[in-house]
Amino acid sequence: MSSQFIVDNQGVGLHPTLTLSVDTTADKDFTQTDLDAGRTACVISDNNEAGMGSAGDKLFGKVVAVSTELDANGIPATCTVQARGVARIKYNTSAAPAVNQMVEADGAGKVRQASAVADIPAGGHPHRGIVIAKDTTNETIDVWLG
Repeated sequence: MSSQFIVDNQGVGLHPTLTLSVDTTADKDFTQTDLDAGRTACVISDNNEAGMGSAGDKLFGKVVAVSTELDANGIPATCTVQARGVARIKYNTSAAPAVNQMVEADGAGKVRQASAVADIPAGGHPHRGIVIAKDTTNETIDVWLG
């Protein structure tokens, strides 16, 4: 028996969102071009600052908007980040996560399957975000950020 309803949890629980500065490190910042291309997975790169981070960094959330105020290099001054709820994020196909797995940043604005770790470090669990749905056609996953 098929249902007339389609399950789509994208954006559930996303508010409140945070305003953060954008990391100005080369290739770690977020621009509107990145968002248009689906490169939205972010990490905390400094005090109240979001960036793409490096492969294996702990996912913080999803950049949903960047400011129109730009610095001399064309990098937005601030961004709006979804840090909770369900976020739809592009994944890296070379390390594609599966449903019920944790994810981490891939360093290029997408996520990948979380790496194995022998011990949980003193700073807490190294991963965040559990995959609740996967769309292989669009190469996106729905991630519960908490």
